[in-house]
Amino acid sequence: MSDRQLYNVTDPSVAVLRASAFMQNGPVKMVRNLEDLDRWVRSQAYYDTIAYISNTSMAIQGRRLSREYPITEQMRRICEIFDGLESLLVEHAPKVEEVESTPPGQVRSLAYRLWMRHMVQHVFSKLDVAIRGKCQHINELGQYLRRSFGNSSSLDFGPGNELMFLFFLCGLFRAGILMAEDTVAAALMLFRRYISLVRRLVTTYTLPIAKNPRCSIDDYYVLPYLWGAAQLSVDPPFTPMNCEQPMVVETHRQEYIMVELIEHLQKTRGNQLSHVAFQLWCILSVPNWPEVYRGIERNYISDVLCSFHTVQNAIFCELMSFETETSSTQLERAFLGPRHVALEEDKEKDPVKDPDMDPDMDPDKDPDMDPDMDPHMDPNEPQPRASELQPPVGRYRSMELDLFLGFQDPKKPVDPQSDDSGGDRLHMMRQQVDENDPAAGILFASQTNVRSGTVESATNDRTNDHTQ
Repeated sequence: MSDRQLYNVTDPSVAVLRASAFMQNGPVKMVRNLEDLDRWVRSQAYYDTIAYISNTSMAIQGRRLSREYPITEQMRRICEIFDGLESLLVEHAPKVEEVESTPPGQVRSLAYRLWMRHMVQHVFSKLDVAIRGKCQHINELGQYLRRSFGNSSSLDFGPGNELMFLFFLCGLFRAGILMAEDTVAAALMLFRRYISLVRRLVTTYTLPIAKNPRCSIDDYYVLPYLWGAAQLSVDPPFTPMNCEQPMVVETHRQEYIMVELIEHLQKTRGNQLSHVAFQLWCILSVPNWPEVYRGIERNYISDVLCSFHTVQNAIFCELMSFETETSSTQLERAFLGPRHVALEEDKEKDPVKDPDMDPDMDPDKDPDMDPDMDPHMDPNEPQPRASELQPPVGRYRSMELDLFLGFQDPKKPVDPQSDDSGGDRLHMMRQQVDENDPAAGILFASQTNVRSGTVESATNDRTNDHTQ
């Protein structure tokens, strides 16, 4: 008999009810009023978001875009999703002849909605390919990603959509799809691909900014500025006040995110930075980059993450849970600059010992005094060493849902005589979307037909077959 734990669905334990509720309801909106906003800042998702941003900031400091950093095969497969999205953008760009015969705004809105429909089916089909066999959270991750490219109803884009992509990145690490060695590539490669596509979307379809007016950075996104400052916090070749000089921009625009952002602002808005982005220009007047990071971080947390305008359309599920963080863990913050890097290197070389321990006692001779052992961990489990890479956010350990919800384990052989269709259940799971979403019926190319800008559900095709 299998030694795996079996779950009794007739026993309404908290763990079983929680897991089955996630599977039945799918990702849902939770912030509907100011009271919910207070719950959001105490939720597990909020703590994980702050931890992911902070740990990624520490991982990329001193890293240049052109220098080598680890890129795993899994990371390459996920980045390939954006190759198809960029191709769809070329296919569904507004045509010149259509603009001449129809009001330009109407043409762009129709083209953008059509791109969004194709984007949804592309995202879910390519995630199936990119995340091979790890499909327990495919629905949740797909819902985060498809909400990262704007709103097809209000026809705008803002930090709320950027937050959904942040949920997607964080969820990849929480699910164990990306590992610790992918931390740098997730920010400097995958996230930059996303920002590049967003810029093309905004330019092609002339999307307005949807953001909190209090936010001091007047742009479609804020996180690139934060990680751009983190990147320059160690061994910067220029000071914050010099970053908009023409020589600096020309020399370092392919090395640093911040310079790339400033160059884009100058090209799209013209004039000096003090005229087109005054608040950003004020933040860049401080003497060093760690202080720039702190200034942008305070603004991002108070005016973006804690803004009802940003999170009212955010969705939550199992990986990014709205449940209250019950532990006494404090919010993780990034420690940047050469001083903190030196401290971390010293810790790796000489782990900190207990100051109350007898200096004459050798911890290697007494297992109870192992300085690397967490007293709350099982001593039989392998303990991570200080020099080992740690993921930017904690791994989520979910229940084996196939044991009580009927999902097929990818490692188990499929019985050809069984009438139990796991594929239909998985497709039904992925249909958990908003009722008013115009793209709600488009999730898989194999189950939809898109012709001449209209969508015909595969359900209607089956109905017609029965009628005939």
